[in-house]
Amino acid sequence: MVFICYTGEGAIQSGNHTKKEFLTIMDKLNKKKCAIHKKSLKCNSCKKSKKMNTNLVKKQIKTKNYKMSKKTENKLVKQMNKCKKCKNKRTKKCNFKNYLKYSGAERGVCNTSK
Repeated sequence: MVFICYTGEGAIQSGNHTKKEFLTIMDKLNKKKCAIHKKSLKCNSCKKSKKMNTNLVKKQIKTKNYKMSKKTENKLVKQMNKCKKCKNKRTKKCNFKNYLKYSGAERGVCNTSK
């Protein structure tokens, strides 16, 4: 029997779920979110906007008073809008592997010792 350690939204208190229980929770709570996330991982616009955001955060950490230029802001907004359109088109249902990646759950029994 395959056990999944998932402690997120909708999980039972111990965090140990069978594959069937895990899929039921995911289908009930995250069906659409997972499909959109899965699509965004393949969309070039989403990859670019994620990279731009990461670079901006690094700049903000480096220089505490970093202020984004209007040109950069417009580029980012444009890229994010493209991403939004891309990731909402023709989404496909997530499978077990996709749900594991999306939720951060792991195969195996949860380690309850702290």
